[in-house]
Amino acid sequence: MIQDLLLVGEVHGAHGVRGELAVEVFSDDKLRFRPGLTLLCRLGSSECERQVESVSFSNRGVILLLSGIASREEAQKQRGTQLFVRREDGLPLSENEYYTADLVGMQVFDQEYGELGKLADMFDTGAHYVLLVEKAGENNLLIPFTKQTIVEIDQQKEHILVKLTDGLYELYRQCDD
Repeated sequence: MIQDLLLVGEVHGAHGVRGELAVEVFSDDKLRFRPGLTLLCRLGSSECERQVESVSFSNRGVILLLSGIASREEAQKQRGTQLFVRREDGLPLSENEYYTADLVGMQVFDQEYGELGKLADMFDTGAHYVLLVEKAGENNLLIPFTKQTIVEIDQQKEHILVKLTDGLYELYRQCDD
């Protein structure tokens, strides 16, 4: 499902005394943050737009100074805030690249086992991304998001076709043989 907003980070706390925010980045490219970028900031049911005023990089993410936050106390109140960009401000995608937000919620099917469930989440292991597939009454499946495993992603039909590696299905779910 094509999303209008893309989650790009989450505030983990204050950094320094000027109102800077320590942010965990959910984008493959930390350089996507630049002065002038508009972020939608969401904490609980509260939302507001803020402009990026300055960016610096740390080994754990980025340090952002956003408009309207001028003190350490104000920055500390932002802990847990999710940061979104509008799709038009998202990074351009190459062929066979997808935004995670567009894939979550799709149905996942295997060539041999049929419907596996719904894609609930994706996470980076360092080596590659992994799909977390949930199905009511079944154990969750962890499927590598690799060229060898992913056969097709059809955003129109909202489904992902995979070819599970030998033994992966049996590891998480019992076969009805």
